[in-house]
Amino acid sequence: MINRQIEIELDDAQPGMTLSEPVLDVKDVVLLPAGTTLTESTLKSLSRRGIDSIIVVNEAISEADLKFERERVEKRMAVLFRKCATGGISETLSKQILAYRLGDTQ
Repeated sequence: MINRQIEIELDDAQPGMTLSEPVLDVKDVVLLPAGTTLTESTLKSLSRRGIDSIIVVNEAISEADLKFERERVEKRMAVLFRKCATGGISETLSKQILAYRLGDTQ
């Protein structure tokens, strides 16, 4: 599974990066939701609130790598579920496992 997210120290974060996970304070209150594009002011605000690290989208992964990994996982799932009937619970399970292995959050 290709890791589409990476945890970095707040000091290493740059404006323009995108949060992969929400940023929570010590009381589990959401400070910034996932998908937020970081700005200089949001980074300063997080620093003032004592946030040490954040989880951002891993931009180092190429589209070709993602496509290759998706095809590999889909082929593997087809082998694992080759004897299951289409439709019903086995198809639902297959789709859920595929989404998990690809890192899709739905």
